Amino acid sequence: MQDSYERQGLTVVAVNLDHYREDAERFLAKFHPKFDVRFDPQGEVAARFKIQGMPTSVIIDRHGVPRFTHIGFRPVDQAAFEDQLRQILAEQ
Repeated sequence: MQDSYERQGLTVVAVNLDHYREDAERFLAKFHPKFDVRFDPQGEVAARFKIQGMPTSVIIDRHGVPRFTHIGFRPVDQAAFEDQLRQILAEQ
């Protein structure tokens, strides 16, 4: 989605909660994600957003307001996620 919507203003940030950063670094070195990955082994970001399951996606608007939260991911849900994303990106 980063590639598809970057020009409209999308920024993807992943938050890794692993306690052993080396494990995550090996994974990232293998897959080379095109988005920013931050590390939060204390889970402060997860607590702030009241994350209840992994993976969780939070769509935050241009003003920093969390608008949509999705727990888990099923390919069948992708179209609905993209609709929400396009809605947020169309707003000023």
